[in-house]
Order: sequence, then C-alpha cells, then structure tokens
Amino acid sequence: MEFAPTAAPYAYADDSYDSVGGPLPESPWKQALSEQLRLLADLLRWIPIASAAGILAGSASALLLVSLDFATSVRESHRWLILLLAPAGLLVGYLYKYLGASVEAGNNLILEEIHDPKAVIPLRMTPLILLGTFLTHLFGGSAGREGTALQTGASLADQLTRPLRLMPRDRRILLMAGISAGFASVFGTPLAGAVFGIEVLAIGRLSYTAIAPCFLAAFVGDLTTKAWGVHHTVYRVSEIPTMSPGGILSSMAAGVAFGLAGMAFAKTTHAVSHTARKLISFAPMRPFVGGILLTCAVLAIGTTKYIGLGIPTIVAAFHGPLPVYDFAGKFLFTVLTLGTGFKGGEVTPLFFIGSTLGNSLAHLLPLPSSLLAGMGFVAVFAGAANTPIASTLMAVELFGAEAGAYAAIACVISYLFSGHAGIYQAQRVGRSKHLSTTAEEGLSLAVVAKLRSAPAPDLLEEFDDFGYLEGSLMEHLTVLRLYFSASEIRRSDSWWKRLAPQSLGPYLLRQAREHGIEQALLHRVIGGFLKNQELIMDTGEIPPARLPQCLELVGEEESLQAFLKDNRDHLEKVRVVFLRGEEARYEAAIEREELEQAIDMEEIDRAQHTGKGEED
Repeated sequence: MEFAPTAAPYAYADDSYDSVGGPLPESPWKQALSEQLRLLADLLRWIPIASAAGILAGSASALLLVSLDFATSVRESHRWLILLLAPAGLLVGYLYKYLGASVEAGNNLILEEIHDPKAVIPLRMTPLILLGTFLTHLFGGSAGREGTALQTGASLADQLTRPLRLMPRDRRILLMAGISAGFASVFGTPLAGAVFGIEVLAIGRLSYTAIAPCFLAAFVGDLTTKAWGVHHTVYRVSEIPTMSPGGILSSMAAGVAFGLAGMAFAKTTHAVSHTARKLISFAPMRPFVGGILLTCAVLAIGTTKYIGLGIPTIVAAFHGPLPVYDFAGKFLFTVLTLGTGFKGGEVTPLFFIGSTLGNSLAHLLPLPSSLLAGMGFVAVFAGAANTPIASTLMAVELFGAEAGAYAAIACVISYLFSGHAGIYQAQRVGRSKHLSTTAEEGLSLAVVAKLRSAPAPDLLEEFDDFGYLEGSLMEHLTVLRLYFSASEIRRSDSWWKRLAPQSLGPYLLRQAREHGIEQALLHRVIGGFLKNQELIMDTGEIPPARLPQCLELVGEEESLQAFLKDNRDHLEKVRVVFLRGEEARYEAAIEREELEQAIDMEEIDRAQHTGKGEED
C-alpha cells in the first residue's frame, strides 16, 4: 500500500535521477581541490584541540603515576596501613555518594556519552577518581591505573566542549581523543593508546572518524607525561624463538587460556558487584565490607604481593619461574576490590594475571616463559577489553616486533574466546564474534548479559492480532517512510555549507526530533533497489554508496505533513510513502501471519528431524 500527500510534488523520486548524492563539482580537478581543502581545514581545526586534550591527559597521568608510586612506597614501608583499608573504603564510598553520584559509572559513563552524547561530563570526575585511586592503593586495595587515566583524560578533554561550542559529533571525537591520550600517557604506548580510543567503543567495528585526533592526542599525551619527568616500567622478553608451525599452535593454545581468563575476570567482577549491591543497599558500606575481607585475606596469607599494582611480580614473571597460583591470587584480590566499590583500573591487574598465567603455561607449552609472560601480559587484556589490535600494538611497543608476532596470535584468539563479555559493560557489540550471536549486535554488554540470564518470553502472546502491544491505540497515528540512497546529501543553501556536506539521513532524523515526531528510525538494509536502479547488496565491510535506506517516522499526520513541508527542498530525490493508522495495522497483521507460519514450519522441521534421529 502506497499513499502520498495530495499536494506533494516531491512524493516520488525523479525517474531520471541517477546520482550517488548531491551536485558534483564542474571538473575532477575542482572536486579534488575542494576535498583536500576541506580535509586540511578540518585537520587544522583539530590540531590545537587534540593537542590540548593530550596535554591535559598527560599531565593528569603524570600526577597519577607519581601519586601511586608514593602510595606504594608508603604502604610497603608501613604495612600496618592495610588495617585501615575498610575505613578508607567507607570514605571513598561517602565521597562518591554525596559528591560523585553523577560520575560513579566511570568508564562506562564515558562510553555511553560517546555512543549517545547528552551532557558534558562533570569536572569533579577527575579529582574524585584521582583521590579514590590513591586511597585504594595507599591502604592496600588491588587495582590498576588505566581506569583512572581514561576518566581523567576524557573528563578533562570534555571541558573544552562548552568554550569551543562543539557539536555532538565533534564532542564524540573529543572524548575518544581523551581516552587515547589517557591510555597512551599512563602506559607509555602511544600507538596502542591511539587505537584503543577507537577500538574500545564497539566489539568488531572500528570507526576512523576520530583517527587523526586520537593519534595526535595519544602522542602529545605521552610526550607530556615524559616532559614531567615521569618514566614507565621496562619489560623485556629475553628469549624469542624463530616462528614455526609449532610456535603458532602453541600461541593459539595459550590464547585460548588467556581469553577464558579475561572472560572469567570480567564476569566475576560484575558478579561480585551485583552481589554486593544486592546484599548491601547502602553504597558506602560495600567498600567497607570489602576492605575488611581484603584485610583479613592479606593477614591470612602473610604477603602483600597481590595488592596494589603488583609491578615487581609482573617484572619477575619475565625473568624466571613463579608459583603457578600467582595469577589466581591476583584475580581474587582484584575482583573483590573492584567489585565492592573501590576505585582504580582493571588493566594493570590484568597485566599481572596474564604475565603470571603465561609464566605458568611454560610448564605445558614449548615456548620460553619470558615470551609467554609477554604474550599473557597483553592477551588477557585483549580478551577482557575486546581490543585485540590495540593490545597487539602494545606488545610491539613494549617487547618489539618479533615478540609482537607471537602476541598478536594470542591476542586474536583470546579476543575470540572471551565471547561477548568484557570489563566495560557500556561497550557495544558492533560485529558479533560468531554467526550464532548476530542478534546481539548493537546491544551493550550489560544488556547482552541481562538477556542471556533472563528466561526467553513468548513475545507473540504480548501482541494483539494486528501486531501491537495489547492496549495500544494506533488508529490516530500515521507512518511516513522515506526511501533514498545512503550517500544522499542534504542540499546546501550557502557556499560555506558546501565545504562540509551533510548526509541526508542524520539531518532528517534531527529535523524529525525538532518537529516533535513521536518515533523515528533510520533503517540500514542488507540489500535492495530503488526505482529505476539496479539491485545493490551490502556484502562487504564498507556499504555501497547506492545502498538503499529507509527513514521511518511515526506520529500525528499533522506533524508529518509539517515535516514534509519544511524539508521539501531536500526531498526531491526521495520517495515518500504514507501508511495511515488502519493501513499500518493491516500491514502488521500480514507480517504477524507470516511470522506465525515461519514458526510453525520451524517446529515441523524440528519434529521431523527429531523423528529421524529416533529411527536411527
């Protein structure tokens, strides 16, 4: 069923239209020059912004590293401070309850703001996380520093949003640059940091929109930390065999172990956090109770090697055999620390767990313990954070290219075997790791975990015969569908807007919001064709320019008519279809009937397959 407004000359696309969007320049030379000038102008705009983000993040990381060195030195010299871990946890809990409730989500808040920009991150995130991390380490908690560096880097960078009047798209890039700068400066790995800011957002999908600002901010951040006279620990892989089939297979086997360890760490940390929230409703009491448990554990085992950063043990893993249970000790101390609400990062403990686990695997795999320690150092992190590329680059920067080759294999396998789990619950599934879980694409890891743990409801029972939730009144609503190519460009009404052409789809979405449309969805399709165009399929990583897409708007007909009237200049090459309330209901009824038939056929096939199995 197809209905168009009666007085709407823009209701159908021009049959003669055969373009990938927007007017072309008069000549290829003019087109090339215009493109390069736009790129140059954009780069020149981002150089000072990314540099400022790098300087802020690098300075904050320098302060963090110096403060943690001081806290570790004082704690090891006065080990009785572990007795005050519980009161310190109570203090951290009160600080976040009364001063930091809006920033308590930490890294997950930053990722959510990148995915869906809403409000500038409060500046108080920086002093709160610095103080919380310092207290955690001073009194004997087991935590890292990456989480703190990411939060300081992103929150400080985000303070540039208002004075520079950045749009949401630019603010996303700024936050990603802040993450890159924080990671690069706290570990001294600018290449890994630059890619981490891009890779950590979504599993299996990279967006190069922020690649230049992220790289620039990462290198500036690293140089800034060094300019403050702060240096990083050096890790050396002493023995690297020549690559061979046996070495590849051993690296893959180690990668499986590292991936399972990363997955277990992420799931256990979240489970401890969930249990603590369930059993202890008053938030400040959670780290207090956790502090008591940690203090008792330290006193019971008689060693402090599993608290703090654990750098001496990580270094030792590269130089000789260690107890095979060291990774398990650090695992338990860290999940208890972070799960009960203490502040700090997860990555340095993951370095500890990975390097000591790799050291232990030397008893089973024919690879040097030093090399396995280096592989585990980055691969457990790759699995837990779902960042195999950044982790591989970190291995190259820390251990060299030859060791990096072994680490790359372990990182990729670890990434695959960690599944759709991770330390950052706001991280989204961009591309599923396996075809059996493609339904989880687009969801955050928190939602994935919730859906997997919940019983599957009978969704059809919740809808009426027309495909709507029981009690929903749809007769007064109208559905408007706009069909156009993905490369369609908004018509520019001034010369300066032509320098930065805007895609039609996102522009119309914002217009729908401004017009008060109740619901708007921009559908990305697998394949299709528009009128008088050939069939286009999306079979690669990069969608074809002519790939059709559909913008569906649901709302009052008056609002939709006003939307069409105000945007008619941009809809000359767009096909418009109206479905009024009753028509939409009957279409939904047809779709429901087709769905029920498909379910019935699937049940028949399953029954037939079961019958054949019994006969065999």
